[in-house]
Amino acid sequence: MRKTLTFITLLGCLVLVSCSKKDQDNLKPNPDIQIISLQATLKVVMAWDTTSITVNATGDNLSYAWEANHGDILGSGISVKYAAGQCCIGLNTITCRVFNEQGYAEDTIQIRVTPYTINP
Repeated sequence: MRKTLTFITLLGCLVLVSCSKKDQDNLKPNPDIQIISLQATLKVVMAWDTTSITVNATGDNLSYAWEANHGDILGSGISVKYAAGQCCIGLNTITCRVFNEQGYAEDTIQIRVTPYTINP
């Protein structure tokens, strides 16, 4: 019985994620949504470290979607943390899409990930 409930719960989560991504894909750019700024506390981090990224946007009933070409986005909303491991060394691009039912605006920021080193 427990395995069945886990499978059903997992399937339900996959459907919800799929629906929200599909809904975003049908949107068009909306000039009523403006991204004022997209800023990181650190633009250069060592592997295994994090930086906070915050978006400031204007518009009605806004939602936020974050994506990184390498590394992980931790959290959601207007402020997230970006984390990357040794496999993500180099210049990485983080995209923030701000959207509502009428459309979206998006912007990117680049974070450089350097190799992890221990300072003596």
